[in-house]
Order: sequence, then C-alpha cells, then structure tokens
Amino acid sequence: MQLIIAYELWFDQVNRFNQSDWANFDLSKLQNQILILHFIIMLPGEYKYLSIIARTWNEVYMAENVISKQKCCIKQVLIDSSLKERFSLEIQILQKIKTNPHPNIIAFEDSFYYEKVTTQDKSITFGCIVMELGITNLSQYIKSKKQSDPDFKFKEQDVANFYVSMIKAHTHLQEMKIAHRDIKPENIILVNDENLIFKVCDVGFGTEIIDEESRSRTIGGTIGYQSPEIYAAFKRRKPQAKYNPYKSDVFSLGLVFLLFATTQVISKQQREELFDDERKLNNYLKVLRRKIKETYPRIKGISKILKLMLEVSPDERYDFIQLNEIIHERAYLEVKQPAKINHQHLQSITQFEKFQLDIKNKEDVQLDLNGMQNKSQEEQLKVLEAIAQQVKNFQMVTLQIKLEMSNLNVKTVAPLEKILSRALNLKELSLQFWNNRLGNLGLLMLSKAIMKMVGLKRLNLEVSSNMLSDEGINNSLPLLENLVQMEELRLDFGLNHLPIECCEAFFTVICAMPKLKKLDLNLESNYMNQVLSKMVNQSLKKLPNLTHLIINFSNNPIQNEGFYELGESIQGLEYCELILWSCEIKDLGMEEFAKELSKCQKLKQLNLVLWNNSITKRGCEALGQALLKLPQLSVLVIDLSKNRIEDDGVRFLAKAIHEMQQSLRELKLWIENVNCTCYGLRYVNRFLTSQRKLRSINLNFRSNQIGLNGMELLYNCFGEAVQLEEVKMILDHNPLGEKGVDTLFQGLQKLKQLQKLILSLESVQGTGGQVTVMLQSIRSWTGLKEMHVNFLKNQTDWGDELNLRNRLLEVQSTAKINIELKFINQQ
Repeated sequence: MQLIIAYELWFDQVNRFNQSDWANFDLSKLQNQILILHFIIMLPGEYKYLSIIARTWNEVYMAENVISKQKCCIKQVLIDSSLKERFSLEIQILQKIKTNPHPNIIAFEDSFYYEKVTTQDKSITFGCIVMELGITNLSQYIKSKKQSDPDFKFKEQDVANFYVSMIKAHTHLQEMKIAHRDIKPENIILVNDENLIFKVCDVGFGTEIIDEESRSRTIGGTIGYQSPEIYAAFKRRKPQAKYNPYKSDVFSLGLVFLLFATTQVISKQQREELFDDERKLNNYLKVLRRKIKETYPRIKGISKILKLMLEVSPDERYDFIQLNEIIHERAYLEVKQPAKINHQHLQSITQFEKFQLDIKNKEDVQLDLNGMQNKSQEEQLKVLEAIAQQVKNFQMVTLQIKLEMSNLNVKTVAPLEKILSRALNLKELSLQFWNNRLGNLGLLMLSKAIMKMVGLKRLNLEVSSNMLSDEGINNSLPLLENLVQMEELRLDFGLNHLPIECCEAFFTVICAMPKLKKLDLNLESNYMNQVLSKMVNQSLKKLPNLTHLIINFSNNPIQNEGFYELGESIQGLEYCELILWSCEIKDLGMEEFAKELSKCQKLKQLNLVLWNNSITKRGCEALGQALLKLPQLSVLVIDLSKNRIEDDGVRFLAKAIHEMQQSLRELKLWIENVNCTCYGLRYVNRFLTSQRKLRSINLNFRSNQIGLNGMELLYNCFGEAVQLEEVKMILDHNPLGEKGVDTLFQGLQKLKQLQKLILSLESVQGTGGQVTVMLQSIRSWTGLKEMHVNFLKNQTDWGDELNLRNRLLEVQSTAKINIELKFINQQ
C-alpha cells in the first residue's frame, strides 16, 4: 500500500510539468526524487514522508508514524566514513537530553540507520533522527508577520516569556555540559501559535559535550549569529580557536533576542562594519538596548540582561547559569503589572476609611473609577478623598484615571489634583473625564497640576462634553507649553460648544512641543470653521518629527477650503486619520485635497471618514487617482456613507484599489446608503482578487439596492481571494432574498483560511432556510475561531430558533458561534 501511495504522489508531481518545465529540468533532481521515493518505500521504523520542510546540509521532512498516525519531523543525514562518528555523538547527546527533557527543547523520539543499494550497486547509508514536529521557525514567523503588518512587534509578555524560556533551556543544556554552538532564529521552532511557545532545535550535529570550557576547539555556527571571538577567528580563516562555548552561545542568543524585540535583521554589510570595529559595535548595542527598553518599559531589567549577554569581551559576559541566577535573584524579565482599581473593587467597598490601595512601589497605576456613575456627589467625593490620601507613591511612571459620565465637578476634582501633584515623575498620563461638569475652573486646576510634570512624554486628556468655554481654554492650555519632552499628545475637547476664538490656544501648545511624534486632536461638534484647518497646516510645519496624525473636526463647517488645507498639512506623515463627517465638504474640496494627498509618498495608513457630506462620483474619481500614487500605503479605511456617490462613485474607488501597484494588507470600505446597486460591486469583485496580500476586509453596504446579482459577484471573487482570514460585512436592508443569502454563504465556503466572520444581514428578505447553509459553512472552515451573524428582522420564527439550537449541538467546532434570528420586538 505504501508503495502505491508513494509512486502516486511522485507521478502526480511529474504530470504537473509543462513543456517549459521539462526544458529546464535537472536530471539530477529526478534521480534525487527517485532515491527519496525508494527511501520512503523501504523506510524502517514504520514512518512515511509527507513533505520536505528544509534542505540545508541535511534534509528535514514532515513524516507520519503509519501505526499511530502521529506526525513528526525526521532529519535525514547521508553518512560517510567521516560523519559516522559525528552522527553517533549526536545521537549520544540527544539520548542524554531525552533522559533529561526540557519543555523548551524539541523532544527527541527515535533514531535509526538505513542502508540502500543504488542502481550503480553502491551502498549508501542514511542516519535518521525522529523529532517533535513544530509549526515554523522564528525567522519565518517574523517574516510572515512583517509581510502582513510592517509595524508588527511582539507583546511585552511574549518578549519576557521568550527570553526566560530560551535562557532556561540553554541553562539546562549547560548543566548537562552541553553547548549548542549554532544558535540562530532558524533553530528556534514555534510549536504553539496561540500561546507563542518556542523550542530550541538542532541540538546535535554542531553541539559539543564540554569537558573543559576554555580550550582550543573548532569554530562553528552561522555567520550572522557568531560571537565576536568566533567571528574574529573566522575572518582570519582559522579552523580552531580558544573560547568558552557557553559564553559564545550567550552572545548568539543575545543577537536572537535583539531580533525578537525589534523584528529587524542586521544586514551583512552592517554586521561586518560593526564586528570589525569594537567601539562601533559597543555603541550600536547600547543604542539598541535603549530602544528596546523604551519599547518594552514594563519588562524589568531587559536592558541589563541584554548588556550581560552582549558584552563584546567574553571575560565580562555571563554564561547561562549566571544569567539564570541573576534573573531569579532580582526578578528580572518579569512584566511589571499595574496597580489597578476598577468598578468591581468600588462596589465591594463599604467603609472607605478601611479601604486600602495596593500601589506600594508600583510604577504603573490604573484607577478605573467608572463604577461611581450612580453614586451621589458626596459619596463620590468620599471615595476620591480616600484614594488621594493613599496615593503617596513617588515611583509612578504611568497613571491612568477613568471617571466618565459622572458627577465630576470643581469640588470633586480637588482630590484628583492632589493625586496628580504627587506624581511629578510621570512619563505617561491619561485622564478620561468625558461627559462630566468640570467647567473652566476644573480644567484650570488639572492644567496647573499637569504643567509640573516636565518629563511627561505621553498625555491623553479627554474632557469632551464638560461645559467648557473659550475663557477656560485660553486660561488653561497655555500652562502646558513647558511640556517640551512630549512625544504623544491626545486632546479630546469635543462637544463643548467652543467658538473659533479659542483655536489659537490649542495650536500654540502643540507648536511648543518640538519632539511630538503623534498628535490626536478631537474638536468635534464645536462652533468652529475652516480656520481650524489653516492653523493645523501652519502648526504641523513646526513639528519635524511628527509621523502620526489623527484629526476629528466633525460637525464643524470646515467646507472645501478647510479640507484642502488639511491635505496640504499631511505631507511627510506615515499615519493619517481624518474624521470629517458633516463638514459641508463637496467635490471641489475633495479634488483639491486629492492633489495634496497624491504627494504623501511616505503614507502607510490612511483613514478617511467623510460620511454625510456632499461628495459625488466626481470626488470619488479624484480620490481614486490620488490613491494610485501612494507607494507605501498598506492600510486603507474609507467611509463615504450617506454621500451621493452612487454606482459610478463606488466603481471609481474600487477600480483604483484594484489597479494599485502596492499591496494592501487591510481594507475597510464603507458605502452605506449611497444608492449603490449590483453594478457598483463589479470592481469590488475585482480588487478582492487582485489584492492578494489582503488578510482582512471590512465592507459596509447597508441600505443600498444590492440583490442576488451582487452576491453572485462576491461568490465568484471569494473563489480566488482564498487568502482572506477575517471578513466583516454589513449588508442590512438590501433585497438579497433567499437565493442571495445562500449564494453569499456558498461563496464564503471557499475561504479555507477563514478565522473570523462577522456578518450583519438584518432585513434582507431571508427565511429560516438559510440557517442550514450557515451551519454547513462552519464545517468547511477548519480554522474558524469566531463567527457572528445578525439575521434579525427576517422571515424566521421560533421553530427556526429551536432548529438552530439543535443543529448547533451537532456542529463539531471549537469556534465561538453566535447567530441571531429572533425579531427585535418579538416577546
């Protein structure tokens, strides 16, 4: 049976070749295939190969135990007389590890030799090592993540877990007198992608059992991850050098740690320049450690650990056992958890005088006081005073206070001012006080406390809907001008009915922060006009480091001139989000904005929320032409709902997305209530197939005239857009009918990589018969993790509800599934 399967697999590969393939075909490859084929047939130990994983010095295969059906990994080594002793030593090392296993070292399962007589009557010997099978290696994992998200970085807890697990794994090896000698990302295997569990592999061929740490031994390892002492010997073409293999391994792992924390690979040229100059290398590593510490500030001692691992001099460098000891002694690489209080804590408090905050020596404090919305002003004041009395922690670096939609006013803001006055060393402050009654005096009190935090780098001040006026703004905001270290600023002053007279105060403060990288300004629903945009344009020219901008000027009469000014101000940005609904923008404004947008060559992410303006197909055509000229764009969000763009407008936008030379990784297109029919979806169908790197789409076609023909277009495109992993679609209030819903789900069934599906199909003239199609779809998505379908206000009854519940019990899926069928008003 194995013989038949093996030959069928091989001939299937051969039959796929066309004429050009045969013309360029290498006969030696064919011989190699035949050799592998014979090897599969005769393979002892009852294993069979499924596919090749890697081909370097050796060949690595995914295999299966034909009895247990358990998948595994087999490394196959062609053994000659010179390698036989080396292979025996590798098995000896693996047996030693098998006797003393570690959860972060790939498990060794079996080994065997296999002799084969070739067609030339020569005998060749293979050594085979059976190991635990992983998903991918660290290098490939980072590469795939960066392809889908260029700004990808690991979470703090993942970084800490990885560092600790790798140090412990190599400490375990050192305690057994084993040195790896080829640590690199390719030799670190991901075995669990949900919890990000990595394991060390390839402990064997280059590995050495150590009898003496510092003696002359052969140099080895991969060039990109060699220690300085190994690299120096390699450059001098010395086959041997005197070095400590554990400390050399520590440096190699340190370089892997740099990759894990930054996701940036050092180029070959840069590496040679650094390793040929010890001073340059030291400076480079110092800068990188500082950057990692800033990126992951809550990981205790991360910079110190990297310093101990990446000392250029081996004498000053720690080995694994020393690293492991200092991690335990000083609790290094622990993620500092913030001190928290939330509404559950508040509800459990009965006596405020006995209430204790656990914030001793905590650098991060989060006070979520939103549980006090229903308390009276007197009760609220008691809670805040009790908290203020206990906040005497001068070690705080970050502080977050949430108190939204409450009774916060001048009287109750006093204890909050006291808390802020004791936190002068803050680097990050977030005050979320929207929908209260602070008034001008309350804002002034907060501003006086914040102005003393001269080292503040990140500030989030949310005081929308707080009964403020231009007098309060003009008196309070200038106090923040001395916060010159600010890098990220969010000011939310929406819904305060502010007049244009206070505009200048906002931009004077912003201009006083020369280090600003990210700015988020919300002035929604005030009494302002296009002067706002003019001041933004003038201010941003004074901020050379700004890369991220979020502007929300919605429900202000910005008009065409204001939109043009914003377009002129965003050149040089990498991230731009403009929220401008109900701003009286027309086609002329869109055309002028598009001219400036086309000059934004660095733009990677663009969010345009422009619903409820007066834009038509003419404006859409101009925007589409501008999108074609943004070479770096990878994330695009466009919301043109409630405009008069109709089919032609949708077509212009979709055609531009289809013709983009750059690849989008994320797309959100909202065209709700724009009088779109099936004709408008023709190019939507095309861009879903042409944008091959799209993993996530979010489409809102609510309240249009899209019917069965539109669903047939989507059905066809889903057959080609098989790479999609996440789909969100809103199709409410469209005349899809039974056939339209069935066609949609039959198309979605083609998305074999689908992990998350969110569909809203409210009032689409569907019936309970579509439930069966929905549930059939679930079976075709083997990787599905979440599915939510809103099927309200369709022709379903309680019988359909009961059928759904029973059928869901039959569906074998671990995904979170929710299908809503009932009428909203049904009792």
